[in-house]
Amino acid sequence: MAERPQLFSPPTLYRFREPAHSDTVSPMRSWPVPRPAIRAGLFDGPASPAVAAVFDSRALFVAQVAVLLAMLAIVATKVWQEHLGVGFALAGLSAVLWSPELWRVRIRSWWFIYVAGIFFYTLLRALADETAIPIHSAYVIDFDHLVFFGREPVEVLQDRLFSTSRVTALDVGAVLTHWSFFLAPHVAAITIFFWRRDLFARYVALVVGTMYMGLLLFFFIPTTPPWLAAQANQLSGVFRIMDFVGGTVNRDTYASFHASLGEPNSVAAMPSIHMGVTFAMYLWARAHYRRAAWPLLAYCAVMGFALVYLGEHYVLDLLVGIVVASAAFWASRRLVPGVESTSAP
Repeated sequence: MAERPQLFSPPTLYRFREPAHSDTVSPMRSWPVPRPAIRAGLFDGPASPAVAAVFDSRALFVAQVAVLLAMLAIVATKVWQEHLGVGFALAGLSAVLWSPELWRVRIRSWWFIYVAGIFFYTLLRALADETAIPIHSAYVIDFDHLVFFGREPVEVLQDRLFSTSRVTALDVGAVLTHWSFFLAPHVAAITIFFWRRDLFARYVALVVGTMYMGLLLFFFIPTTPPWLAAQANQLSGVFRIMDFVGGTVNRDTYASFHASLGEPNSVAAMPSIHMGVTFAMYLWARAHYRRAAWPLLAYCAVMGFALVYLGEHYVLDLLVGIVVASAAFWASRRLVPGVESTSAP
């Protein structure tokens, strides 16, 4: 009678496919996975050939991709906002279709975590102002006054640089910087996936983790942005500059874009996820690709100025966003496999 293999015989290391230039980095930290467990399908697919055929079928893969594309489509429109139940139903369907992948160590599973994670974050963000917790404004204004000797940076910047009678290149540049947030992290995700696939999981955990840590604060400390505080007469001379710029470009297009991405929750200002995710990109580059670190740090500075100047955030919002990103970075380095050294000095 053949000897039955021991499930916990001396382990091997299961790892993602390393890039061609792997000699430039130190060996990856990987999860120890017993070889018989891999043969049995515990980490690389189901043991049953019939179930394996379903898991690896082209039809399932097409359905998985289709549900992610559907998420992207309804986020870019007002469908999820007008029919919130449709959004949650789509999130549930995606979980069912992608559940086979979550039992396997495959890199494409992280695309589900990235796309579905951001989609579900968007749905929950829209509900963060529906609780019984009161909406706050004073504490962020008081902090700015304390740090800046009784003055509010948003008021100072708009008083000196903005005019309601005309739109300047500074206004347009600040708005474009703000809107770049809706593109830059995703371009980075695609680039990392093809260039350093072994680090893609860590990037996903960092970005999605930053968003969900911020989401907790949205629920527990709903906070008005400066432009909304000004409408309540808590600040003077502060406007939402984005409305002026958007109205001069194409009013209908701007209204649709803003309704899809900006209106679901106007009091989700603490922390600034714009700053948090932007700073998270810098932290990732500093750890893994230092050539991009300084440009991304400059991008953080420009983003911070734009967010305050446009009346979207207070300085405290930015600082807490940086803290949240730093916490997510710390967690991602300890919980997700990856390399420790940088690919460039």
